[in-house]
Amino acid sequence: MASVLDDGGEEHKSLMSGSSDPFYHFKDTLEQRISTLDTALQTLETTVKTTDTATSPLYRTQKKNCKKLLKGCESALRDLSATIRVVEQSRANFTHIDDEELGSRRNFCTTVSARLHTLKSSMNSPAITEKLRADELALARTRGGDLGARSKEEHANTDFIHTQQADATMMMRQQDEALTDLDSAVDRVGNLASTINVELSAQNKMIDELGEDLDEAEARMGLVMGKLSKLLKTKDGCQLW
Repeated sequence: MASVLDDGGEEHKSLMSGSSDPFYHFKDTLEQRISTLDTALQTLETTVKTTDTATSPLYRTQKKNCKKLLKGCESALRDLSATIRVVEQSRANFTHIDDEELGSRRNFCTTVSARLHTLKSSMNSPAITEKLRADELALARTRGGDLGARSKEEHANTDFIHTQQADATMMMRQQDEALTDLDSAVDRVGNLASTINVELSAQNKMIDELGEDLDEAEARMGLVMGKLSKLLKTKDGCQLW
């Protein structure tokens, strides 16, 4: 991928032409990942409808997998968009890609971006949220019982307590998911920082080696200039030739 994004015009041209055009490679990858995500989301919706999400770990496992697949789709979309930027920045190197084709590629990325946003939203749709809340409320009622309520007013108070317990559990789950996402983001930043550190170390080493080479060249140049100075100061002009 790095070679596609460099500034080597001829290399770009060869990589972006014909069957080697990386746009279609990333497009195929993205479409496959979206298809996989679609299937996973359908399975998730079925699980929500047919299982007790408050007690079964299946829902959480499947949702975690869906979020992972979504990130993979977003990564493939970024790669796809990068190939378009390369063409936009060096139009002269990609004469086989006309403006109509380039516009079609942009439209595809825009459409996919909107599609991914819709799929992401579907994981927390009102229907799913309502089912999760209903399952949590049922569990709270099962565990808490009627709390000794006798009158209609006491039953209403008991139901209010159970509702608050269910809402609190839902909120804690959302916070747990947010913390998990944050932890993943921190890991990615850490990996990126590690990569940058390796690259900087390599560049510093190259700079040090360059400095050593310059010092050596300077020493040699001083030696040559010293000999030349002695030669120019000689009394025998024939030694200049």
